[in-house]
Amino acid sequence: MQSSKKRTLLNICIAAGITAVIMLQIAALFDYYFDLNDDVLMKDILSGSYTGTPAAHNIQMLYPISALISLFYRLFKGADVYGIFLCICQYGCMFLIFRRTLDLIDNKMSRIVAVIFEVVFAIGCIMGHFVYVQYTFTVAMMAGTAAFLVITGSGRSNRILVCLIIWLSFLVRSEMLLLMLPFAGMAWGYRFITDFEAGDKKKIRTVYIRWAIVLFLGLIVCKGIDIIAYSYDRWPEFKNLFDARTELYDYQTIPDYDGNEEFYDSIGLDKTEVELLFNYNFGLDEEIDSDIMGQVAAYAKSIKEETPMPVRIQKAIGKYIYRLHHFGFQESFEYPQTDAPWNFIILIMYLAIFFAALSKKKSGLFTISYLAVLFIIRSLLWMYILVGERDPIRVTHGLMFTEAILLFGIIARMMSFEDRKVYTRGGILLLIVLTLVYIPNAVNVSRAEALVRADVCDPYTKLYDYIGQHQQNFYWIDVYTSVSYSEKMFADTDNSLDNYDILGGWACKSPLQDAKLKAFGYSDIQSSLLTANAYLVIHSEYSTDWLVAYYNDKGIKITLDEADTIAGEFRIIKVSTS
Repeated sequence: MQSSKKRTLLNICIAAGITAVIMLQIAALFDYYFDLNDDVLMKDILSGSYTGTPAAHNIQMLYPISALISLFYRLFKGADVYGIFLCICQYGCMFLIFRRTLDLIDNKMSRIVAVIFEVVFAIGCIMGHFVYVQYTFTVAMMAGTAAFLVITGSGRSNRILVCLIIWLSFLVRSEMLLLMLPFAGMAWGYRFITDFEAGDKKKIRTVYIRWAIVLFLGLIVCKGIDIIAYSYDRWPEFKNLFDARTELYDYQTIPDYDGNEEFYDSIGLDKTEVELLFNYNFGLDEEIDSDIMGQVAAYAKSIKEETPMPVRIQKAIGKYIYRLHHFGFQESFEYPQTDAPWNFIILIMYLAIFFAALSKKKSGLFTISYLAVLFIIRSLLWMYILVGERDPIRVTHGLMFTEAILLFGIIARMMSFEDRKVYTRGGILLLIVLTLVYIPNAVNVSRAEALVRADVCDPYTKLYDYIGQHQQNFYWIDVYTSVSYSEKMFADTDNSLDNYDILGGWACKSPLQDAKLKAFGYSDIQSSLLTANAYLVIHSEYSTDWLVAYYNDKGIKITLDEADTIAGEFRIIKVSTS
């Protein structure tokens, strides 16, 4: 017993030490960034920078976790709580994987090989996501870690830990967890069948049924609380708008006004209002509500569906096959997309498990059948996102992380068996060598991305400094002018109320924006932009003809006067009535 406790404590220390070294090494090489401006806005809402008070309704997350994070912002007003939370989730996943691997594998050499692979995998594959943090990929890491713990663990404490991780990931981004859930289900199925064959069948059946019930009841409770929290005020109307906007901007293409005049006239949108949809500044128009947005999204979908589904599937199959076997080096952080080394890691893991399974007759047949079903499920998930044409790396890398770590869980279980370690250990050694080749590429890509972001964000820093120095004014920022900005974590954290907002985006027309407008004495965007202390911020390369045309169409003659220029890239424009 004493020896077991010492080993457990030692494994915890080793896992924590390895995780800390990776974290500190990355911190020494790079600044941490919020990957997208979506995360920046979420942070602003939670911290109180958006409305002046930390808000529990974060829109993108389910209410319970938003409420908890906003509470910590109230307790620690000057801290970057949201950034800390995401980093804890990501590095916490790595710690749990290291810890479980050390606990699971008895063979010393196999244990060393497995941990080295995990380190190499973290640096060669995940490094960019550690540096440029995004909540979608963070959820995938948690879902993958839960699958790994299901495959490799046992006992009540393990079941509780898995439930907590799944519930947390569901709260952070429910859509991504649901996409990852088939992998978690496959992990649960693998472990249930192996335990069922080896133990007391009645007891095992009871334990797993209860586990599944508790897990799904927890998900229902989380969603139920969220539904209740968004059931009052204007939240139901806004949620409808949010869903319609997501459908239109994320999955469809906005139809041009020219050629679709009959449709737009039928729903009461003229050409200047349609232009607001194209440049995402639809917040200017009060008439663009959930009903209008929903009708445009449905019409856009009907146009897209004119391309027969078999044609779309055939096109997606070609992409899928290409992405299975394309092993080039990554050229940049996101585009052009390159799936290596993820894809060959997964391929070699499949082969290692397959050959290890061939050495066993009965259990080997089950393992091979399981691999076939797993591959079919992963293919269906990939086809779903490719047919939907929504495949950013925060989603695709998330899928591959979860699949890879699930497969590694199976390999880790096999690595202590003498009759199978030649295949599993050999496969992992091969992966270590091949993944090491990609580490310089991963470092160079992350470094290049950091230079690009620093160059892009420098003018934005000057812009927001300028806005902050003019607290007597309010600044409305053109949406596409704002999208290139990705904020550094943990740098000059300021959670005070911001005197600016964007003219559209996913928080537009929400009760949160109502609160922000009220805080500055405004009732709507259209009239506020014409007040004495309000200004438009737009990139120097962008035209403002759409704004003049829009107000003219509303019977309001306006003049635009350039009040200032920031960093040679942004124009500060005073909009006045003629």
